Amino acid sequence: MRKYDWIPTECAPKNYPIQIYKGDFYYGDKGRIYIPDGRAVDIGWGEMGSVNIAGDKLKEAPHTLELTWISFTEKKNYKGRFELDTKKIDSLFAAGYPSDIEGGKGEYTMIKVGMAPGGDVVLWLSGERNKQVEIGHYKAKPAGELDWKKVYPDLDGSFDPYINDIVKDLSDTVKDQIKNHTIPVDYWSGLRKRYDWKPVIRSSAKVVRIDLDYFNKERDFVFGENLDKMVVKPSAVIEELSVYWLDDKNREVRTEVKFDEHEAFETFSKIKDNEQGELIITIDKSKSDVTVKLKLKNSEVPFQQVKTQSFYK
Repeated sequence: MRKYDWIPTECAPKNYPIQIYKGDFYYGDKGRIYIPDGRAVDIGWGEMGSVNIAGDKLKEAPHTLELTWISFTEKKNYKGRFELDTKKIDSLFAAGYPSDIEGGKGEYTMIKVGMAPGGDVVLWLSGERNKQVEIGHYKAKPAGELDWKKVYPDLDGSFDPYINDIVKDLSDTVKDQIKNHTIPVDYWSGLRKRYDWKPVIRSSAKVVRIDLDYFNKERDFVFGENLDKMVVKPSAVIEELSVYWLDDKNREVRTEVKFDEHEAFETFSKIKDNEQGELIITIDKSKSDVTVKLKLKNSEVPFQQVKTQSFYK
């Protein structure tokens, strides 16, 4: 198989910290690279955590993930061995993606490993210009006690004081969830729900690029002539978008649109099976303003709770 320059990193949702006990990707016949460990992580779902440059610079696409970690908010250990879709990962590494950087081709350089309460594991490929695509979703099983003295030889007694020290700095909301046993263990898998839709831009201004961030933490961008070629495809619910366009003086303006999570999911749920939606993005050049609505088969639903902001790039 072909080889690529990639490294792993770890992440967890904000306020739901985890720590890896042991994690490894396996690739090729005997290749292995460990996922950074040694610290509590809650940097944010889909974000970049620790990076360790070690092992082979060029590696085949991984075929197996072994992972053991602790979820601090649950005081629970999780473990799993997951067979990966190597062909899919390899094809994404090989193809890259269209980019407006020099050379015209972006490359994936990182595999992010996300771990959440309930044992959810999500993998993303991430590359230049914040491009990010999900490559796998798995469910780990609860594990027994872990021998943390192997990680911390100087550990004196139980690991519980360290757990309590991490938990005491969390938000009051999460502390209440811990107390009342209401941690939303299904929340992160719910972010992965996809609908058939595409963005459609309506404006008299020249649009040069659009960035799309989704609640499942995939990220995409479209520029140039590809703006006229966007097609309906299964996509997660939109979380944020930025439109780059030129004003009457040929100055580039960035208009940012942030969606309310509850409204966004409620609105996209109106796209029924075997139906398609269009996210209509209308730019008012005179006001530097953007409105958005979801066009369905027989109706159009405006987004009322979005927050917009425009500024010169």
